[in-house]
Amino acid sequence: MLGLQLKKNLLLLPCSLIWLSFSFFTVQSATVQKFSLEELAQRSQKIVVGRCLSTESRWNEKNTLILTFSHFAVSEDLKGQSNGSVTVMTVGGSLNGITQTVSGSPQFSVGEEAVLFLEPTKLNHWQPVGLSQGKFLIVKNSRSGEKEVVNNLTGLELYDTSARTLSVQQRSNRMPLESFLARVRILSRAQK
Repeated sequence: MLGLQLKKNLLLLPCSLIWLSFSFFTVQSATVQKFSLEELAQRSQKIVVGRCLSTESRWNEKNTLILTFSHFAVSEDLKGQSNGSVTVMTVGGSLNGITQTVSGSPQFSVGEEAVLFLEPTKLNHWQPVGLSQGKFLIVKNSRSGEKEVVNNLTGLELYDTSARTLSVQQRSNRMPLESFLARVRILSRAQK
């Protein structure tokens, strides 16, 4: 009897180890079309430089999704008109002890500054183009002290439609802020 129980336990051990290995190494990501800077500018109806003033999470009308609305003071309109402010909607957030996350969806923090590539939703809200592809966080380079933009695509698999390939970005893209803004201004003027 003891030998039979030992054999059962030994058979369950490999199954348990396999299950544990899958649970620890699960990678969650969203697959979206990969956009170049030119494509981001083309798809955007608004491109703004702004500072996040507030965020508020609330349920959608059907109480099935938490939506977060981040209000930005706009310091520069690069494309479209914001009249000094814009509210950006993203899927996910925390509300009443419940947290919903969406891989690849940008999150905003009060006080952070970013360049945002925005498109309208079906409900007439503004959302970043291509999830996190549409958010370029403005940070100060710790070595040079100059401002840079950082595009963090963690949680995204990017599908390149011309090459028909999937890729995952291993690290954040960085670029000097002034060079980036000059490039975006050129792209925005070319589309008018």
